[in-house]
Amino acid sequence: MQCHHLKPVLPVAPLAEKRANHQADLKDNKKSNGEVDMEPRVIELETRLKYLRRDMEEMRTDVKSIKQRLAYSAGGTAIVLGLLGWIANSRFDQLVTLFLAH
Repeated sequence: MQCHHLKPVLPVAPLAEKRANHQADLKDNKKSNGEVDMEPRVIELETRLKYLRRDMEEMRTDVKSIKQRLAYSAGGTAIVLGLLGWIANSRFDQLVTLFLAH
């Protein structure tokens, strides 16, 4: 059977080639006094940090809503079980006579 939903395999550059490319980028970014221009990399890191913080806030909001739903569900379940227990306790003698009669 052929599987038509497979993604094409992308070639992966070897580590040595990646390192050489990185070194070439660093050489291109060097200033006249030997410093490396860090501005684009810092901007990229700040942007990623901003997105991470936004995602964390979304997750916190989701966790709070899940906790509230669980609390309401647990409270509702406790009330229903309490009512069922109260009804069973108040009608216990009728249940016993019903079971013993048959």
